[in-house]
Amino acid sequence: MTHNFGVDATVLGRDAELAALQALLDAARDGSGALAVITGEAGIGKTTLLAELSRRATAAGLSVLAGRAIADEGMPALWPWLRVLDGAPGLTRELLTVADGPPEEMLFLALERTAHALRATGDEAGLLITLEDLHWAAPASLRLLRLLGGELVGSRVLIVATSRMSTDGPGHRFELGPLREADVAAWLGPVHESWPPYLHRQSGGNPLFLRELAQVAARDGGLARPATEIAVPDELRRVAGYRFTALTPPCRWLLGGASALGEDFDLAVLSAAAEQPVDSLAGAVTAGVLIDDAAVPNRMRFSHALMRRARYDELPRAERIDWHRRIAEALPPGTAAATLARHRVRAAVDQPSSRAAIDACRAAARAATDAADSPGAHHWYQRAADLFDAAAYDGAERGELIVELAAAAHHNGQVTEAITHCSEAVDLAERLGRADLAARAAMTVRGTAAPQVNRVIVTLCERTNVLLAGRVDRLHARVLAQQALALTEIYEFAAAEPISRQAMELAERTGDQVALVDVVHARHNLATGPDGVTERLELANRLRAIGDVPERPDSPLWGHVWRIDAAMQLGAMHEVDAEIAAMDALVAQLGWALARWHLLRTKATRALVAGEYSRTAEFTEAASAIGLAMEDETIQAQSFAFVAELEQRTGRFGDYEPDLSQVVASLPLPLVWAGYARYRLIQGDRDSAATQFERLRPTLTSMPVDTRWLPTVSDAGRLAAAFGDRDVATWCRDRLHPYAAYYVGSVSGYKGSVSHALAVVEAALGDLDAADRRFADAEAMEARIGAPGELAVVRIGHARLLAERDAPGDRRRAQELAEQAAVTARRLGMATVLAQAAELDTSQPLTPREREIALLVADGLANRTIAERLVLSERTIETHVRNVLTKLDLTNRTQLAAWALRSGLRG
Repeated sequence: MTHNFGVDATVLGRDAELAALQALLDAARDGSGALAVITGEAGIGKTTLLAELSRRATAAGLSVLAGRAIADEGMPALWPWLRVLDGAPGLTRELLTVADGPPEEMLFLALERTAHALRATGDEAGLLITLEDLHWAAPASLRLLRLLGGELVGSRVLIVATSRMSTDGPGHRFELGPLREADVAAWLGPVHESWPPYLHRQSGGNPLFLRELAQVAARDGGLARPATEIAVPDELRRVAGYRFTALTPPCRWLLGGASALGEDFDLAVLSAAAEQPVDSLAGAVTAGVLIDDAAVPNRMRFSHALMRRARYDELPRAERIDWHRRIAEALPPGTAAATLARHRVRAAVDQPSSRAAIDACRAAARAATDAADSPGAHHWYQRAADLFDAAAYDGAERGELIVELAAAAHHNGQVTEAITHCSEAVDLAERLGRADLAARAAMTVRGTAAPQVNRVIVTLCERTNVLLAGRVDRLHARVLAQQALALTEIYEFAAAEPISRQAMELAERTGDQVALVDVVHARHNLATGPDGVTERLELANRLRAIGDVPERPDSPLWGHVWRIDAAMQLGAMHEVDAEIAAMDALVAQLGWALARWHLLRTKATRALVAGEYSRTAEFTEAASAIGLAMEDETIQAQSFAFVAELEQRTGRFGDYEPDLSQVVASLPLPLVWAGYARYRLIQGDRDSAATQFERLRPTLTSMPVDTRWLPTVSDAGRLAAAFGDRDVATWCRDRLHPYAAYYVGSVSGYKGSVSHALAVVEAALGDLDAADRRFADAEAMEARIGAPGELAVVRIGHARLLAERDAPGDRRRAQELAEQAAVTARRLGMATVLAQAAELDTSQPLTPREREIALLVADGLANRTIAERLVLSERTIETHVRNVLTKLDLTNRTQLAAWALRSGLRG
């Protein structure tokens, strides 16, 4: 006995969504296209909702094109769109053919060409494009969706996609939740009252689960009786297995092969793998297990991904392995390398099949590398490594693969994993006496600032040099260059200097460009102090002159980074912008996580200089996400440093405080202490700032003059001024003076001009006239490079100085500067500067410092006592007292005490 259910459960309860989608469909037909995404868990009704919308679109005369992503490692990156093009009259897959050239650039042109063609397809009668299961889509497919979705305004195209995951971005969002108990009851129709709550609870309101459970419960009229526990497990794959019981053995066997192929499969491949026709699959279509699309007769698909999973999971081990072996041998020439690798890996059971799987994985990894897909390359090398033992690889073969895996991990940002594999490879090389293998392993990881990683690199190079003893060749030159470079990264400059010179001599003698690139990198790191800016530019130009070095595709990246660093120090923003543009194209071509991180932090710094704080936050957030995945604590620390710089300018503190504190604890460096102390000081926490300053003070004189020196001393001078430390302030002033024309900026961040730091220090030392000149210089410098936020900070500091000095005309100038700073601060959202401008009231006869001193004089304190209390010199106090008496037209301290009482300053 069967039961007639009501309307389809996946449409029931979706009236609001259907109405909204219908409105979008009508608007698209009238020339106002849009993008919509339907999200929800598996089985929630996304596909049925999309099918109903497609039915309505067809009835309204619109064309409908459909594509879907599938859960298959071998799925081509643009598979959903290839399926869309298959159904589009007049369009072909050739639109998405990527021409020879830089992969990322060529891919963009193909995507843009396809987007234009699809948009034009809907110009006449209107077009609905449906894309299913975006949670399985490759980045390239999502990129085309964003590209086309952004060009729908004014078109007759509606795109509706489905995904199991919630997504952000443009377009309309429809998130499907579980059905209500009332919906379940309406769908079930006339049943015993106990069934709706039972089935709603058991299914969780999931329409697919509900439908399958209800079909089981309805057997033999069960729904007419009170609800009882049904003999079906809750998991859908077991419920789906109930459908398979009615299928013939040949059909079930072929379904096993289909499930191994994937959710969407090619009938010709299945037939070749099975070595027989596939006509018996018709029973699976009748049972609702498979869907046969008349528009694509050479393909079928499972009615639901979990149907495919259910059949695949029940395959006996031997049958599963046999199907993957059959499929691997049946795949036609030209099949994607990743597809072949997936089946070879799943058929690997002995030495020959494991070796075949490793070869397939390496081919898939190389294809991923060519497509700038670092995660894909890393994945396939890892799968190959899993089969080392089964393949019975000897030491040399194993070592070669380990080095390839290390390189893939490095390019994907997994630095810790990469250096571990490198160490393993050098161990093997030593046992085999293979200097070449050891050298490859020692030179694999580059470009990281992580101290622990660079120490391992130095050790690996030293061990390799033992194997290279007596050799004067290119390989030795390369290893020495790598060793020198790693030594500079851990600031062992004395050790790096002679090794870098030896490497340079060998590189030039042998004409080895790889060694030359690496040693130029090491020489650059030896010239990172502020005096080395000219040499760094020369080295960057030398790196550019070397040209393309296939073994070092990242060398142009360092040329861009170095030139940006130097241009930032010199304030040449037009050069910075040109380098960022060139760097953008290179990073897209490389596809490396490290390269992407360098680009994002450079863009974050440039946006910070320009006062574009929302863009700074966006770039910083993206860079932080990469840094967190790269296992490099220095990269993560620099990301948090960006956050701190941004918060100091906007005044929005606190969101990252726990993370910042952890970074400070994990990186005990003067640069970190100085930056964090300033962050705390601007935040208003003087006690915490003072703690960090006390840690910083004793390290200043012993710091190496490297890339960290200028920002550390700049911050130290400002801190010394804030805490009245004349000794440190004087030391910082003398050290910073030669660099007054420079900026404290690089790809790692921007802290303003050196002249600004000098102005703050000289003001604290009591030389207010010199500070006035320095502030004016700093204003001109920030204006010249187009740094409105930093200019506002300088102006408010200058205004406070003038208000304190209060010479003729100072009050008027201070008021003008404060007003200018407030206008900029209001426009850019700089709460701290805005508050300081409001506090600066030049209508008062005395400055805040003068009022403070006047109170202490009124309390009867001597100048020496006041100086000790305020941590100022006695001479500075004498000057302030004299200015106070002059401004108030008073002659002695007694009159000053009386004035304080009369004015309300002293109650």
